[in-house]
Amino acid sequence: MSGSVLITGATQGLGLLTAHELARQGRDLVLGCRNQAKAEQVVAGIRAESPDVTVTIEVMDTSSIRSVQEAARRIRDTAAVSAIVCNAGLQIVDGVQSSVDGYELTFATNHLGHFELVTTLLPVLPSDARIVSVASEVHQGPHKSFGFPAPRWDDPARLADPAAQPKGSAGQLGRVRYANSKLANIYFTYELARRLGDGGITANAFDPGLMPETGLSRQYPKFVQSFYTSMTPLLTKLPGAATAATSASNLAWLVNSADVAGVTGKYFSGRRERPSSRASYDTERAAQLWEVSEQLIRKVTG
Repeated sequence: MSGSVLITGATQGLGLLTAHELARQGRDLVLGCRNQAKAEQVVAGIRAESPDVTVTIEVMDTSSIRSVQEAARRIRDTAAVSAIVCNAGLQIVDGVQSSVDGYELTFATNHLGHFELVTTLLPVLPSDARIVSVASEVHQGPHKSFGFPAPRWDDPARLADPAAQPKGSAGQLGRVRYANSKLANIYFTYELARRLGDGGITANAFDPGLMPETGLSRQYPKFVQSFYTSMTPLLTKLPGAATAATSASNLAWLVNSADVAGVTGKYFSGRRERPSSRASYDTERAAQLWEVSEQLIRKVTG
């Protein structure tokens, strides 16, 4: 495939390793990152390993609609992007937080910013472009090995409203919000694929598995981060777990391999296509999420 791959959240964890893997396969990259200095370090590392690829930086914060919109417009005008990897994400376990736009921060970062990014770039993508959203097994329901509760889906306007969040254990409800955001990633993927139809741009969701050594636990208390670090060798042996390097290789395969050319509207766990949760196939919920996402963005952009 020609054209660059745009990856959000590419300065650490899965995004960083996937960027390196795609560069080794000869793909040019656009790194969508919040931190310019960290991104420059990443670019230097990729160029040292893969000197023949072109790597550019676009500063964006997926929790901010205007930040994403401005970056997407720059990309639209300057870069020939043929794949988008919606990877940036966070989970917050110490209470409800708001984005700069006034939306619940997990929903804004993990879903809404990527919705704006993809829909802004969609008109200029080539007909064989690929869009991959990094989802998670936690959308399926309670996961005893990972300690995650089931999603509690609601009207998307309420999911986005910090004042409408349920009361209770900050940690537990933070994990619920994360599970909701991963379900939203799948709803978005399936609705996007339906709207695009067959024979052109493809949209798929990707479950990387539990990756204990990545930076997703950075919002956890220090002692929990230390626990994850010390237990990484054991945690990677749990059912559904994977090393970040393996997940990055699998994600690069979904972005780049001829094996999945033309495949759209699917959920991949590693390199296996598999069913997502029963709830994730609710087309009415998916359509409502799309419509509400557009409304929430218009409130910010006018």
